[in-house]
Amino acid sequence: MIRLRETIEVPRPIDEVFAYVSNFSSTAQWDPGVVASRKISEGAVGVGTEFALRVRFGPRSVPMTYVVREYGPPKRVVLEGKGDSIHALDDIRFAPTPGGTRIAYTADISMLGAFSFAERWLDGPLDRVGKDAVRGLQAALTEERTPPGRSRLTDLQDRLIVPGLVGFTNVGYLWHKRNWKPLVVSLRGRTIVITGATSGLGRAAASQLADLGARVILVGRDPDKAEATRQEIVAMTGNDNVAVALADLSQLSDVRKLALKLLKDEPRIHVLVNNAGVLLNQRRTTAEGNETTLATNLLAPFLLTQMLLPRLRESAPSRIINVSSGGMYATGLALDDLQYEKGTYDGSRAYARTKRALVVLTEIWAEQLKDSGVVVHAMHPGWADTPGVAGSLPGFHTITRRLLRTAEQGADTVTWLAAAPEAAKVSGVFWLDREPHTTHVFPGTDPSPQERQQLWDALARLTGWKIAGSGKR
Repeated sequence: MIRLRETIEVPRPIDEVFAYVSNFSSTAQWDPGVVASRKISEGAVGVGTEFALRVRFGPRSVPMTYVVREYGPPKRVVLEGKGDSIHALDDIRFAPTPGGTRIAYTADISMLGAFSFAERWLDGPLDRVGKDAVRGLQAALTEERTPPGRSRLTDLQDRLIVPGLVGFTNVGYLWHKRNWKPLVVSLRGRTIVITGATSGLGRAAASQLADLGARVILVGRDPDKAEATRQEIVAMTGNDNVAVALADLSQLSDVRKLALKLLKDEPRIHVLVNNAGVLLNQRRTTAEGNETTLATNLLAPFLLTQMLLPRLRESAPSRIINVSSGGMYATGLALDDLQYEKGTYDGSRAYARTKRALVVLTEIWAEQLKDSGVVVHAMHPGWADTPGVAGSLPGFHTITRRLLRTAEQGADTVTWLAAAPEAAKVSGVFWLDREPHTTHVFPGTDPSPQERQQLWDALARLTGWKIAGSGKR
């Protein structure tokens, strides 16, 4: 047996440090010897919780399963790891210090089977691996984060189109992920509202945010589906602070009722995620007379956000996250035909128009809310394999299936924008994979100040929103 011992101090409170370290799904964020890590059992972390890891072993990686054997928050956790050729027992102890938390990490490692004879020669290499892991953990819990800035290389890739499109795929996600910093944060005490939360990106983001401890309110249309989603998220994360709010967001009357209910029931709202969206292959209108894509993708987030803004201001620091699409690059604002009444209806183009307008709204809100404690972001998830894509774009889905991201990969930037401290330091930015991107690739897609004001006035008129606002830039 080889015993590794390291002690470090980090400038964070003990409860926060214990929650992060004891959840071994985070190990790939800080341990360079771990290629991938995820929680594979349901419920909150505790005795019996299982994690699947892929650990570097020479030129290859090997699977290991870690199980929590002792769990005494916030002072001690013991995890046992098993693989075909290795056994590990990690005993991690925590103690408060005047400046934060002391972590004493002991790992007992035994080689198994044919590798047991080589154990005597692995003492030095494993000691280096252990030191690298603890240094990574210390950096993850110590470093101050600054928001990433736009890079010239990323701008060039976006403007060259094809490299930018590659970035939308799962290959792009994995490439971008290499440079991410650990997300070390607890969202306990934070309330997050997510629309379109019963499937696809919204459901994935809701689960990720609940796993970080937030109170999550799932906005959905179907009561049975919404309740089933709530129960699944509670079972997987162990966080029972997940609620349901019902609304058909294509109906402005429902949006108003939803906003009033949230204002009545929630004393604080810290994050609003405008995620709900539809892509229709034929033009439809709602009972209120609005084109359905426009109503769901643009009128609803405009009205809901405006009605919840007083609560978001009261709850500051708070955030608004608008889920857009890479398709918005292909179009500008269609101010003379917001309802898509002219010409032949194109569902993909109608969708892209609303997502372009949502990005413009993001910039308008960011300007209006400057220095208010409320930041506003737009993001696009890349090409993700969701029920919406499969149902609305079956040809695209079939052709690109092997390149599509998982819903969890697509939702990652939503979660990061909702949780990361550095994301609260900037506003009005368009993101993909935790990195700022240009909002305009083609000529004629950047609206003038007058066009921004026209958009704002049109949305205020269509939603019946009477409070004066400005779309000027």
